[in-house]
Amino acid sequence: MPRSITHESRLTRCAAEVAEFYEDAMALQPKLGVVLVQLPPALEFDSDTVRAFFASVPRIDRVTVACEPRHPSWFTREADNELRDAQVSRVAADPARCAGADGPGGSTRLAYYRWHGAPHIYYSKYSKTRLAAFADSVANTDAVESWCIFDNTARHEAWDDAQNFMAAAATAGKAPRGL
Repeated sequence: MPRSITHESRLTRCAAEVAEFYEDAMALQPKLGVVLVQLPPALEFDSDTVRAFFASVPRIDRVTVACEPRHPSWFTREADNELRDAQVSRVAADPARCAGADGPGGSTRLAYYRWHGAPHIYYSKYSKTRLAAFADSVANTDAVESWCIFDNTARHEAWDDAQNFMAAAATAGKAPRGL
């Protein structure tokens, strides 16, 4: 989802821009699988805003909406219920910004993981032990489908981590689709 919608409009008064984005995104069919709505760190959860925004988002067959909130107020039962009711999956991130941010939430249609590297975000390579723990988490999720994104790209660590993760996931018995 464009930054102008998520960061500048902050999910309000942007229905026309959302419609335009989806019109353009249709060119990606049939390969489009997920639309990521990454929110700014300062955007607090507001149930009315969430309900109105996600009601304005068009639904496309076989395309899931995933929301990556970064403000702690999004990691509550109320926020999780709103996302679930809107059929939106909440992204699990590492490193987690607050308690609960390391696990997926919202709709169980999709478990979407974004791993940025730790301890140095975007730069650090994960240990095989940590990747095996990620694989176990993915294998034990209740989600219908799992997508895993490695965003530790500053030193090109993502490729090796993805390969090692896939090997660990195969051992754990549930390899994700989107890697």
